[in-house]
Amino acid sequence: YDVDIITLLALRMLFALPFFLAMAWWAGGGATAMTRRDWIAVIALGCLGYYMGSYLDFAGLQYISAGLGRLILYLYPTLVVVFSALFLRQPVRARHFYSLALSYGGIALVFWHEAGVGDDWPVTLLGAGLVFAGAVAYAIYLIAGSGIVVKLGSMRFTAYASTSASCFVLAHFLATHGVAQLAVAHEVYALTLLMAV
Repeated sequence: YDVDIITLLALRMLFALPFFLAMAWWAGGGATAMTRRDWIAVIALGCLGYYMGSYLDFAGLQYISAGLGRLILYLYPTLVVVFSALFLRQPVRARHFYSLALSYGGIALVFWHEAGVGDDWPVTLLGAGLVFAGAVAYAIYLIAGSGIVVKLGSMRFTAYASTSASCFVLAHFLATHGVAQLAVAHEVYALTLLMAV
């Protein structure tokens, strides 16, 4: 439908924002008051995990198939295991090593096949790299947010971080596009509404 990345993300977040706000209302203020540091962390993590992560993911999908993109994006649990071992001193057990080997071996096979289909393997590498960077952003969001989730609760944290991400996406859109560019084919509205839900 000839819709660029930031327009697609802006529509998605516009449709999702009421759900995030409803989730924040449902979660309530919680028993724990948020400090200034908590707010900064939630806003920064929303920017990193959902805004940057989604942007990188969608940017990569311009260059690789959705199938390969999803396989790469869903490597984020393996990245959580690796980052937890590196930064949180969590032990990595034998089953983790087997899972990591299986996951990355499978990605290598699919990547090799997709890169071999066309002669433009640097483009495939670029797309895969962008999606992988999105997976890294999301994994960092999960690791860095784990302490705040314990303090605030997962629903409250997710609602605030997602609302923050929506604001970043919409600010990006407004800074680079006119509001008139939200006028797209009705099929795009239907698809982004499904994505938002």
